[in-house]
Amino acid sequence: MQTKIYFIFFVGTVLIGACTSDTQIGENTFVHNEKIYRVIDNEVREIGDLSSKEIKQFEVSRPKEKDFGTSSLSFVKPGAYTSLKALYRGNFLYYTLMINGLNDLRENYNGGTITVEFVDEYGFIMHATEIPTSELIGEMGEEGKYSDFIYHGKTEMSTEINAAIKKYDVTASIKHKSYYGY
Repeated sequence: MQTKIYFIFFVGTVLIGACTSDTQIGENTFVHNEKIYRVIDNEVREIGDLSSKEIKQFEVSRPKEKDFGTSSLSFVKPGAYTSLKALYRGNFLYYTLMINGLNDLRENYNGGTITVEFVDEYGFIMHATEIPTSELIGEMGEEGKYSDFIYHGKTEMSTEINAAIKKYDVTASIKHKSYYGY
């Protein structure tokens, strides 16, 4: 993935350099025709203008929430599923995982883990994180029983990995309790 960034930077530099000369002033940052450019998330972005009489205030790009949709947990209990929303900011992916259809998790299942696998467009797992079921927060329904569970997490990953993620899958090591309670 890093070679792809360098290739894009190289092609951009060659195309721009064919017209005039460029000066590299930092990692992924260069000056061209009195304008300062930086390669951010595989895109060349203008971040300054040396010919301007005013100081341009640098704006931080606003992260956008991604809705990754749902993933089935029917292998644990028929009809159970998860939904995931995430936001990438500063090398961390902040996410909220909702678990629906496992309202009897605390009473009828032994502890275990749920693994969230972040997958690229080709089906390769780019990143994974484990969530112990003991850390899930139960939301109470009208009858005083759990209606669903939620987990707010964060995991560290590079911008390249985050850009490659297209969907997610879940696996779990949750087992139904036996009649003997274990």
